[in-house]
Amino acid sequence: MSGTLLVRAATADEIARWDDLIATNPDGGHMVQSSAFAEVKRGDGLEPRFLVVDGDHPIHVLALEGRVWLGRYWYVPLGPTGDDLEGIVAALRTYAAAQPGLLVVKVEPRLERTPELVARLEATGLEPSRDMQVQTHTVVLDLEQGDEALLASFSQSTRRHIRKAQRDGYRVERVDVTPATRERMHAMMQTVAGGKGMQGMRERAYYDRFWQAFADAGTGQLYLGFDDDGDVPQAGVFVTFAGRTAVYKDGGSRPDRRIAGGAPLLLFTAMQDAIARGCTAFDLAGTPPADRLDDETHPFHGLGQFKTRFGPVTSFLPSFDLVLHPLRHRLWEHGLRRIEWRLRPGPDTLR
Repeated sequence: MSGTLLVRAATADEIARWDDLIATNPDGGHMVQSSAFAEVKRGDGLEPRFLVVDGDHPIHVLALEGRVWLGRYWYVPLGPTGDDLEGIVAALRTYAAAQPGLLVVKVEPRLERTPELVARLEATGLEPSRDMQVQTHTVVLDLEQGDEALLASFSQSTRRHIRKAQRDGYRVERVDVTPATRERMHAMMQTVAGGKGMQGMRERAYYDRFWQAFADAGTGQLYLGFDDDGDVPQAGVFVTFAGRTAVYKDGGSRPDRRIAGGAPLLLFTAMQDAIARGCTAFDLAGTPPADRLDDETHPFHGLGQFKTRFGPVTSFLPSFDLVLHPLRHRLWEHGLRRIEWRLRPGPDTLR
């Protein structure tokens, strides 16, 4: 029931076991709630805050703290998620209000978007905000059905490509993240858009930091695909396994290929590994909304055409702001935010 929950800081022991604990969350945990993601975002100047929503079933929450001219903010990526949304928001509001200089907490519970859920959150006093994650609209596959049923759920053309790549000898290798493999992966990611890379790509150092952090934590794997007997990969994907949801984080390929179907075979191999690890879902991480799949002006148009061959688009709840100081927040949001962004360039979760 609402009002029975309490938010507190996680203990040192809980932080040490963080990746195991997020897997017990109602949503099963996700890479953006993991310890590796916390370290990656620390490199962006955001300080991780590990929190627990205490109740009958504790919820382990990663908040990323940043600073702007008028104070501090917290961003809770893809969370917190639970049945008692009203109780979670009330407990978080009480805890956040006691934090000096905290302007706002941005939240985005990992629940499928419906008008009823949006209305429930707005009724708690949350204010709708900009979508922050590419996974707001995405394809999520059910791994609990097993790999045979999973394969059967793909489009006919995707199943055909996977089987043909297997017959033709397309080679998939699970490789360590090293300077050499990072270099190869990044080079393949840059081949789209005439060598400029996908729109919204971060700087090279970010990917190096991300892949290495997840690999070191044991919650990320780099896969390279080869369509000949040489040692130059034709495609690659990086997949995270934090929590019970595996995520297709990054992918790239060379435009020239001898064997078709390598990209879906790489992903299907990662999905089989995710099943073996005990994951229950596989997130393909970002598509256009369902009603814009055919819109060629959408930056994810090509990705959407590829990913929806595996399954349909699911839209999750948008981001919401839990505003603690309305006047200061409004001044920053509508007056100072863009000025600060121009004068202080760099990644900022609220921008």
